[in-house]
Amino acid sequence: MKTMSNSEVRALLMELTGAHWVAVGFHKEKPRGMKVSAPEAFCSAAAGAITVSSLLKVSDIPCGGLKYAFNFPGAKTPVLGSFIPGRLHPLINPQAAVGGKPRLAFSPQYLSFNAPDSRADLYLSFMLLESASEMAQVWSSVSGKKLNCKFNGVMSFCSEGAAEAMNSRTPTLALGCSKAIRTAGLQGQVCVCLPEKDALKLAAAWARKSAAGAVA
Repeated sequence: MKTMSNSEVRALLMELTGAHWVAVGFHKEKPRGMKVSAPEAFCSAAAGAITVSSLLKVSDIPCGGLKYAFNFPGAKTPVLGSFIPGRLHPLINPQAAVGGKPRLAFSPQYLSFNAPDSRADLYLSFMLLESASEMAQVWSSVSGKKLNCKFNGVMSFCSEGAAEAMNSRTPTLALGCSKAIRTAGLQGQVCVCLPEKDALKLAAAWARKSAAGAVA
Protein backbone atom coordinates (compact mmCIF):
# COMPACT_ATOMS: atom_id res chain seq x y z
CA MET A 1 0.00 0.00 0.00
CA LYS A 2 1.26 3.48 -0.86
CA THR A 3 2.50 5.77 1.85
CA MET A 4 -0.39 7.75 3.32
CA SER A 5 -0.33 11.44 4.15
CA ASN A 6 -1.36 12.48 7.64
CA SER A 7 -4.62 13.88 6.22
CA GLU A 8 -5.43 10.47 4.70
CA VAL A 9 -4.61 8.73 7.98
CA ARG A 10 -6.83 11.16 9.91
CA ALA A 11 -9.70 10.67 7.48
CA LEU A 12 -9.52 6.87 7.75
CA LEU A 13 -9.29 6.96 11.55
CA MET A 14 -12.32 9.24 11.65
CA GLU A 15 -14.30 6.81 9.48
CA LEU A 16 -13.24 4.00 11.79
CA THR A 17 -13.92 5.64 15.16
CA GLY A 18 -16.40 8.41 14.39
CA ALA A 19 -14.10 10.91 16.14
CA HIS A 20 -11.80 13.61 14.76
CA TRP A 21 -8.05 13.00 14.87
CA VAL A 22 -5.12 15.42 14.98
CA ALA A 23 -1.64 14.69 13.61
CA VAL A 24 0.91 15.91 16.15
CA GLY A 25 4.56 16.57 15.36
CA PHE A 26 7.46 17.38 17.71
CA HIS A 27 10.13 19.65 16.22
CA LYS A 28 13.52 20.86 17.41
CA GLU A 29 13.43 23.59 14.76
CA LYS A 30 10.59 25.63 13.27
CA PRO A 31 9.04 23.76 10.31
CA ARG A 32 9.32 25.58 7.00
CA GLY A 33 6.19 27.23 5.69
CA MET A 34 4.35 27.29 9.02
CA LYS A 35 3.63 30.40 11.05
CA VAL A 36 3.65 30.29 14.84
CA SER A 37 0.11 30.53 16.23
CA ALA A 38 -0.98 32.64 19.18
CA PRO A 39 -0.07 31.04 22.53
CA GLU A 40 -2.68 28.71 24.00
CA ALA A 41 -2.89 25.52 26.02
CA PHE A 42 -2.01 22.30 24.20
CA CYS A 43 -5.43 20.79 24.94
CA SER A 44 -7.25 23.80 23.48
CA ALA A 45 -5.02 23.90 20.41
CA ALA A 46 -5.46 20.17 19.78
CA ALA A 47 -9.23 20.35 20.27
CA GLY A 48 -9.43 23.24 17.81
CA ALA A 49 -7.15 21.71 15.17
CA ILE A 50 -9.83 19.50 13.65
CA THR A 51 -9.50 20.70 10.06
CA VAL A 52 -6.73 23.31 10.27
CA SER A 53 -2.95 23.34 10.67
CA SER A 54 -1.26 25.22 13.50
CA LEU A 55 2.11 25.55 15.20
CA LEU A 56 2.85 26.27 18.86
CA LYS A 57 6.14 27.36 20.37
CA VAL A 58 6.66 25.31 23.53
CA SER A 59 8.13 28.21 25.49
CA ASP A 60 4.91 30.21 24.93
CA ILE A 61 2.44 27.53 26.03
CA PRO A 62 0.78 28.52 29.35
CA CYS A 63 0.78 25.07 30.96
CA GLY A 64 3.29 23.94 33.59
CA GLY A 65 2.25 20.31 33.16
CA LEU A 66 3.00 20.42 29.45
CA LYS A 67 6.40 22.04 29.90
CA TYR A 68 7.31 19.35 32.41
CA ALA A 69 5.96 16.50 30.24
CA PHE A 70 7.74 17.82 27.15
CA ASN A 71 11.03 18.31 29.01
CA PHE A 72 11.23 22.07 28.52
CA PRO A 73 14.57 23.35 29.90
CA GLY A 74 14.13 24.66 33.43
CA ALA A 75 10.59 23.34 33.83
CA LYS A 76 9.92 22.43 37.45
CA THR A 77 7.99 19.42 38.65
CA PRO A 78 4.37 20.62 39.07
CA VAL A 79 2.55 20.35 42.39
CA LEU A 80 -0.65 18.37 42.87
CA GLY A 81 -2.62 21.46 43.82
CA SER A 82 -2.21 22.79 40.28
CA PHE A 83 -4.37 20.01 38.87
CA ILE A 84 -6.55 18.52 41.63
CA PRO A 85 -9.91 20.27 42.29
CA GLY A 86 -9.96 22.36 45.45
CA ARG A 87 -12.64 20.23 47.09
CA LEU A 88 -10.19 17.30 47.11
CA HIS A 89 -7.30 19.23 48.66
CA PRO A 90 -8.13 18.00 52.21
CA LEU A 91 -7.26 14.50 50.98
CA ILE A 92 -3.85 15.43 49.57
CA ASN A 93 -0.90 17.70 50.17
CA PRO A 94 -1.51 20.39 47.52
CA GLN A 95 2.17 21.39 47.62
CA ALA A 96 3.44 17.86 47.03
CA ALA A 97 5.24 17.39 43.72
CA VAL A 98 3.62 15.20 41.10
CA GLY A 99 5.70 12.04 40.93
CA GLY A 100 6.16 9.26 38.40
CA LYS A 101 4.70 11.16 35.46
CA PRO A 102 5.93 10.58 31.89
CA ARG A 103 8.47 12.99 30.43
CA LEU A 104 9.96 13.11 26.94
CA ALA A 105 13.61 12.15 26.59
CA PHE A 106 14.17 15.14 24.29
CA SER A 107 13.10 18.80 24.30
CA PRO A 108 10.97 19.85 21.32
CA GLN A 109 10.88 23.58 20.60
CA TYR A 110 7.74 23.50 18.46
CA LEU A 111 4.56 21.42 18.27
CA SER A 112 2.68 21.11 14.98
CA PHE A 113 -0.91 20.10 14.42
CA ASN A 114 -1.89 18.65 11.03
CA ALA A 115 1.29 19.99 9.39
CA PRO A 116 0.90 19.83 5.59
CA ASP A 117 3.19 17.46 3.68
CA SER A 118 4.66 16.12 6.90
CA ARG A 119 4.67 12.87 8.83
CA ALA A 120 3.23 12.84 12.32
CA ASP A 121 4.90 11.51 15.44
CA LEU A 122 1.54 10.55 16.86
CA TYR A 123 -2.20 10.90 16.29
CA LEU A 124 -4.43 12.29 19.00
CA SER A 125 -8.19 12.28 19.46
CA PHE A 126 -10.68 13.39 22.09
CA MET A 127 -13.53 10.90 22.08
CA LEU A 128 -16.34 9.48 24.14
CA LEU A 129 -15.51 6.34 26.10
CA GLU A 130 -17.85 4.32 23.86
CA SER A 131 -15.75 5.21 20.81
CA ALA A 132 -12.54 4.35 22.66
CA SER A 133 -14.01 0.97 23.59
CA GLU A 134 -14.92 0.27 19.96
CA MET A 135 -11.42 1.23 18.86
CA ALA A 136 -9.96 -1.25 21.36
CA GLN A 137 -12.20 -3.97 19.92
CA VAL A 138 -11.11 -3.15 16.37
CA TRP A 139 -7.48 -3.24 17.48
CA SER A 140 -7.96 -6.76 18.80
CA SER A 141 -9.43 -7.83 15.47
CA VAL A 142 -6.64 -6.22 13.44
CA SER A 143 -3.66 -7.30 15.56
CA GLY A 144 -4.99 -10.50 17.11
CA LYS A 145 -4.01 -9.11 20.51
CA LYS A 146 -5.76 -7.04 23.14
CA LEU A 147 -4.92 -3.33 23.16
CA ASN A 148 -1.95 -2.87 25.50
CA CYS A 149 -2.79 0.68 26.52
CA LYS A 150 -1.03 2.97 28.99
CA PHE A 151 -3.44 4.76 31.37
CA ASN A 152 -2.64 8.34 32.39
CA GLY A 153 -4.19 11.39 33.95
CA VAL A 154 -3.88 13.83 36.88
CA MET A 155 -1.08 16.13 35.71
CA SER A 156 -2.43 17.24 32.34
CA PHE A 157 -4.59 15.98 29.51
CA CYS A 158 -3.10 15.41 26.08
CA SER A 159 0.50 16.38 26.89
CA GLU A 160 0.84 13.67 29.52
CA GLY A 161 -0.74 11.08 27.25
CA ALA A 162 1.41 12.21 24.32
CA ALA A 163 4.62 11.96 26.33
CA GLU A 164 3.72 8.45 27.50
CA ALA A 165 2.83 7.34 23.96
CA MET A 166 6.13 8.68 22.62
CA ASN A 167 8.19 7.07 25.39
CA SER A 168 6.50 3.68 25.48
CA ARG A 169 5.58 3.50 21.78
CA THR A 170 2.19 2.15 22.80
CA PRO A 171 -1.32 3.65 22.62
CA THR A 172 -2.21 5.84 25.59
CA LEU A 173 -5.51 6.83 27.16
CA ALA A 174 -5.55 9.92 29.41
CA LEU A 175 -8.36 11.27 31.58
CA GLY A 176 -6.90 14.74 32.03
CA CYS A 177 -6.90 17.29 34.81
CA SER A 178 -10.03 19.25 35.70
CA LYS A 179 -8.52 22.54 34.48
CA ALA A 180 -7.75 21.15 31.04
CA ILE A 181 -11.21 19.63 30.73
CA ARG A 182 -12.85 22.99 31.51
CA THR A 183 -10.43 25.01 29.36
CA ALA A 184 -10.94 22.95 26.22
CA GLY A 185 -14.59 22.02 26.83
CA LEU A 186 -13.83 18.30 26.89
CA GLN A 187 -16.28 17.10 29.52
CA GLY A 188 -17.12 13.41 29.20
CA GLN A 189 -14.25 12.68 26.82
CA VAL A 190 -10.95 10.84 27.04
CA CYS A 191 -7.76 11.60 25.15
CA VAL A 192 -6.40 8.78 22.99
CA CYS A 193 -2.84 9.01 21.63
CA LEU A 194 -1.60 6.56 19.00
CA PRO A 195 2.07 6.39 17.99
CA GLU A 196 2.41 6.75 14.21
CA LYS A 197 3.03 3.04 13.59
CA ASP A 198 -0.18 2.06 15.40
CA ALA A 199 -2.24 4.76 13.69
CA LEU A 200 -0.96 3.56 10.31
CA LYS A 201 -1.81 -0.03 11.18
CA LEU A 202 -5.42 0.83 12.02
CA ALA A 203 -5.82 3.18 9.05
CA ALA A 204 -4.42 0.60 6.61
CA ALA A 205 -6.72 -2.11 7.96
CA TRP A 206 -9.75 0.16 7.52
CA ALA A 207 -8.64 1.13 4.01
CA ARG A 208 -8.35 -2.55 3.00
CA LYS A 209 -11.79 -3.27 4.44
CA SER A 210 -13.32 -0.33 2.58
CA ALA A 211 -11.63 -1.35 -0.67
CA ALA A 212 -12.85 -4.93 -0.32
CA GLY A 213 -16.38 -3.69 0.32
CA ALA A 214 -16.27 -1.48 -2.78
CA VAL A 215 -15.14 -4.40 -4.97
CA ALA A 216 -17.82 -6.69 -3.55
